Amino acid sequence: MAKRKLMMIGSVVIILSVFLAGGYVVKEQIDQKAAQQEKIEKQTQRRKRQSEKAAMVKSESIQKQKAREKEATKPMPTVVADNALDQYFKQVNFSGTALIVKDNKIMLNKGYGTANEAAKKLNTPDTLYPIASTEKALIATGILQLNQQGKLKVTDPVAKYLPQFPNGQQIKLTDLLHHTSGIVGRNQDNQEKTSDQLLAEIIENGTKGQPGSWHYLDANYIVLVKILEKVSHQNYQDYLQNKIIKPSKMMHTGFMSAQYPQLENASIGYETKGGVKKAEILPNFSQLYGVGDMYMTAMDMYRFDKALWTHKLINQQQTDLMFKPGSDSHYGMGMYNDPALIVNRGYLSGWSVSNGFSHGGRIYIVLFSNVKNDKTSLSKMNSDLYSKLVATI
Repeated sequence: MAKRKLMMIGSVVIILSVFLAGGYVVKEQIDQKAAQQEKIEKQTQRRKRQSEKAAMVKSESIQKQKAREKEATKPMPTVVADNALDQYFKQVNFSGTALIVKDNKIMLNKGYGTANEAAKKLNTPDTLYPIASTEKALIATGILQLNQQGKLKVTDPVAKYLPQFPNGQQIKLTDLLHHTSGIVGRNQDNQEKTSDQLLAEIIENGTKGQPGSWHYLDANYIVLVKILEKVSHQNYQDYLQNKIIKPSKMMHTGFMSAQYPQLENASIGYETKGGVKKAEILPNFSQLYGVGDMYMTAMDMYRFDKALWTHKLINQQQTDLMFKPGSDSHYGMGMYNDPALIVNRGYLSGWSVSNGFSHGGRIYIVLFSNVKNDKTSLSKMNSDLYSKLVATI
């Protein structure tokens, strides 16, 4: 009897233990489920906050983009802070847009003459001009950015990037940048050509001597454009847009095509002979791949100059490399280092560009002209204007 009683008590204890253990298990499961639910709710709230933050950032980005677009379409005012400068441009019968800045103050930003004779449209600060060879300064800046990042060295031989290049072990990237490579160049005509075809022609035409002697050739910079694309893994237009145009806040800059004359503020290039002004024929821009196929306003050129000078694009070491002459020509990398101004020039189908700034960065003179004639020399104008400006410093 006692044994049976003990067995019954034991069974009750076992049942009670199982019940209690089950209760604990159930409680633990409930607690785990609650914790899991709390975790899910926290994750949901975090995702919601992240989504709201992303939406806010996107909204702000859209608003900023709209503001930039609005600013880009807003006409620039004509500025004449110095009447003597204005009179000078009238006296020399200048046709184009002139932008002059001294000590961060715009002294003149004005259009002169006619942008489009047929449409009777005048040049203004908003007028667009092809910049011809002054584009080389942007390409040189791109190469120096890659040099600064260690993605290439300007002292590298060309053969490192283009193994089949003639005399490629002896020709350095600096020789291309300085126009001292000794290459023959390309076959220039008005046919449509790809950049690969242009490079193949340059390779096939070979060299005419060892590197060292200065000979200005577009072909040097076409090769540099191909190397820039190879190293950066992107089309040079995308590279310039992302690494130079946007950081410099150049809002009216683009790449030339057959549609350029249809742009609202496009200028026409003219040549005057015997008193007769005649519109020039546009070249085939596929043959000016990265060396003369851009357009912009005078203000955008100033923005590039300013970004370059203030090291927003390349550091001081790279800037020094860029401005250091590679020959007796004073030509550095994309720009001439003349005694008065650091300057670059371009000529194309009636358009002429002279873009310069003083060695101290206090004076900027940007001249975009759309009429080529024997009476107007942008180089002489630069000299005259610089003399007038330094006289008042």
